[in-house]
Amino acid sequence: MAKKRKTREQKKLADLHHKFIHALASQTPPAVKIQIQSKDLISPSNKPNQRISTNKYPYLIKDLSKTGILTLGILAFQIILLTLLKNHVVTIPGIGY
Repeated sequence: MAKKRKTREQKKLADLHHKFIHALASQTPPAVKIQIQSKDLISPSNKPNQRISTNKYPYLIKDLSKTGILTLGILAFQIILLTLLKNHVVTIPGIGY
C-alpha cells in the first residue's frame, strides 16, 4: 500500500508550526509547556512583515566554539608530543627525532 504524502499546504503549515514553536521555546522557560493547534497559527500571507526567528542558525556559535576548542586541544597535544620526542623524554619505537 502506498504511503500517504503531505500536500504542499500541509508542509507549509508544518514548517510554520516548527518555526513558531522554536521561537516560543527560546523565549519561555523550559518548565513551561506550550500547546499550539494548527488553527491558532498565523499564516505568513496575513502578516508578511512579522519575523518569527531573528537568528537563522542558533546552533552555529556553539558548534564553532566546540570545533575551535577541539582543534586547539589537538594542536597543543601535537606540540607537546613533538617537544617530548625531540628532548627524548618519551621514545616511540620506529620514530626518530
